[in-house]
Amino acid sequence: MTQPKARKRTERYPDPLAMVATICIALTYSHAKAETVPSQPSAILQKYCVECHNATTTEGEIDLSSKHIDWTAPKNRDLWERVLNANAQQIMPPADAAQPTKAERESLTKWLDGKLLQHTSIGGTLPRRLNRSEYQATIRKLFDLPKFELPVGFPGDIELHGFTNIGEGLVVSPPLMEAYSKVAWEIAEELYPPKNPAPKSSVRIAKPDDMVLSFSAATVRDGTLRLASRANDVMRSCSWPSRIELNYSGTYRVSVSASKFLSDRGESFDDPMILEVYARPVAASERSRVQNFRLLKEIEVSSEEPETAVFDANLYEGETVLFRWKNAEMTHDPPAIRDGFEKIARANKEFLAAWLKVVYPNGNAKPISLAPLRGRVGWDSVSKHMNDPELDLTGVSADSESAEAFFKLVTKSGKTSIADSLCHYYFEYGPSLEIHSLQIEGPLKLVDSPKDLLRKRRQEKITGPRKEGMSDEAFARQMLETSLPRAFRRPVDSADLDRYLAVAKEHWDSGHSFDEGMHLLIRNILISPRFLYRSLGEGKLDDHDLATRLSYFLTGGPPDTVLVDLANRKRMSPDWVLKRESNRLMPGRASDFFVKDFTGQWLDMDLLPEIMPDPKLRFTPQYVDMARSEVEYFFATMLRENRPMTDFIDPDFTYTSLLFAKHVYQLPIKLTKDSTANRKLRRIKLERGQRAGGLLGQSAIMMATANGVDTQPVLRGVWVLENILGTPPPEPPNNIPALTPDTQGATTPRELLAAHTKDAECAACHKRIDPFGFALENFDPVGRWRTRWPKANKPIDASVVLPDGSTVQGAIELKQWAVANIDQFSQCVAEKLMTYATGRLPNHAEKAEISKIVKENRESEKGFRDLVLSLIASDTFRTH
Repeated sequence: MTQPKARKRTERYPDPLAMVATICIALTYSHAKAETVPSQPSAILQKYCVECHNATTTEGEIDLSSKHIDWTAPKNRDLWERVLNANAQQIMPPADAAQPTKAERESLTKWLDGKLLQHTSIGGTLPRRLNRSEYQATIRKLFDLPKFELPVGFPGDIELHGFTNIGEGLVVSPPLMEAYSKVAWEIAEELYPPKNPAPKSSVRIAKPDDMVLSFSAATVRDGTLRLASRANDVMRSCSWPSRIELNYSGTYRVSVSASKFLSDRGESFDDPMILEVYARPVAASERSRVQNFRLLKEIEVSSEEPETAVFDANLYEGETVLFRWKNAEMTHDPPAIRDGFEKIARANKEFLAAWLKVVYPNGNAKPISLAPLRGRVGWDSVSKHMNDPELDLTGVSADSESAEAFFKLVTKSGKTSIADSLCHYYFEYGPSLEIHSLQIEGPLKLVDSPKDLLRKRRQEKITGPRKEGMSDEAFARQMLETSLPRAFRRPVDSADLDRYLAVAKEHWDSGHSFDEGMHLLIRNILISPRFLYRSLGEGKLDDHDLATRLSYFLTGGPPDTVLVDLANRKRMSPDWVLKRESNRLMPGRASDFFVKDFTGQWLDMDLLPEIMPDPKLRFTPQYVDMARSEVEYFFATMLRENRPMTDFIDPDFTYTSLLFAKHVYQLPIKLTKDSTANRKLRRIKLERGQRAGGLLGQSAIMMATANGVDTQPVLRGVWVLENILGTPPPEPPNNIPALTPDTQGATTPRELLAAHTKDAECAACHKRIDPFGFALENFDPVGRWRTRWPKANKPIDASVVLPDGSTVQGAIELKQWAVANIDQFSQCVAEKLMTYATGRLPNHAEKAEISKIVKENRESEKGFRDLVLSLIASDTFRTH
């Protein structure tokens, strides 16, 4: 952010007496705020901590030797909260040092907890700008641009405390400000593009050689373009000019010269041929359906001599014209293809004999592959035999067994192969429709395209309708009255309106157009801190800030009209209103933004695209997608159905495919005969108390806590501590060497870690980390169950002693332990949710409030949805 300008300093020497007085007052005030550490906690600290953490020996840069503590200083509260956690989790003192008794630990915990609660206030989110996804969603909603995407290279957000929406990490850098300016310009250009001078009318001509020949939809014969068939898709039946793309939306005069093509060897066509002329976006795919385009004209072609049809039609920027023969006899539907072959075969023995000779060479009973006979290549082979005077017609009949076998083959494979060859029969012998030339003149006048009309609707959304006789200034003010409150997510006063309007007026006065002034206003709005930041206040959230926090929390975007109306009427804050609106906005689908974004960050699902499973694991990209979908559908169901918190650990359901359940989870699943059905994600029942299911048994979790090739108990252990139990270990000291992997596989991971943790400095943390990782070692890097360490080829020993002294034998018993200690998991999830919602790590007072909510939720037998609603109703959520 731009730093405030420094005030001019008065050049004078300071008064020495005043300086002394100031220092004395400051020291007196500081001493008055500092409290003496009571004798009992002081004795415990002196006995177990101060030897290593004093003024001269500050291990970990921590000094606990002071007899006085200023609890009002945030850095002191942070320090002593770290001490509280280290004591409660028994991380300190180190394993090789004397340990406090249980009573001493409890005494120290009670004193620190009380002091921290006494001196910690709820709140403290730093100014919090919109992160990437919120910024994009806000622009989409504000300007009705549902497909708007941030440009490539737009700066990413810093991840802090596991999330990318934390106020402390949402800094504003020069590259980001430049990116904001570029996006603001892009949005302004979308709404108020520069007006080009009126174009001059011109004539564009396309000859047959200028037309697109897609597959066998058309061909050029004897200097004309011939169409022979009709289909619903463009690539099989249509043609269009390759070099005509209109740059302006307007009315154009289209002239088409066309005729019938018939021959003595072909069939007759007495009715007029109907030539359809469509408007085709140049960017449209050749696989598009014809029905997706605008029909401009139907032209009746009745003569074998060229006739010119002329008509006026509206064509839009980026379009050209497309031709299709509406009533062609030949179609590309399999039954019709057979009928076409059979009809010609009954009238033309040479045609049938030639095809039988090509498809069944040397009289073979088994046909050759039809694929090489596709299009012109196939027709050239058949035509060669048709025109051979020595072609044997003996026994050739459309009623023969060989002919019937051929017709069945055509029905089965004709559309994808020899139908294109049949087109060339019609090209050569008719009937086909000929196009001799195309001329497009214009624009005769300019018209609004659908894109122009959409732009005007978007303009009106931000300006409101312009009343008759309204001046530019009044209209611009109306725009500001409409858009500023929506952009800033709260009402604005007349002074704000005047300031912005003055910017536009100055622009107009310097010779710029009205639209250019509006362009400038939009850019100014989009780079305003009041747009880029959610709120800049302190203390309790007012109604507008509460609506904003709720909306971005549950939807990832700005408040909707219902929330805005409630906030404007100061009706957002009552508990019952907040609960009602929370329920209304509560996500319930796996595709909802909150579900994807929160699980992506909390459970590290966003890491999955970066992980490439070892090919030996036979885990396809489709399996990776299925694994992530399982987590998202599972989480959405927990929220939607308000299921108990224990179901996060040991549920009786999951979401996956039958194939995944059988091949990855090794469940006793019976596959169906329908391979598509086997791959479809569905809800699957599970038995409780099994290894599959829940966050400690899902494939995606095991992938996110591995590297795709092998597993690392430390990585999984740290992940469980941080994301399941909410007690992340401290960063390892800089002087501790990294764990050296055994590339030869001579030792097991357990043996490697045993050697690594002989150092007392390592042992304290690894005593907490490793058990959770080893308990999950039966899951391989993609979550498939195994019983042996693959490199060492030794049985996996998943038995562990947890930090609280509990003994568990692997993943199933770990899940049982987690269910028995569900409040610890619930506290972790609740703190993660609150961090994500408020943009700050909960402080000691806020954790205490969350703890009460978690306890009440369990004691009242409430579910996950209830927990989220209670968090939203809390003081922590309602405070800056």
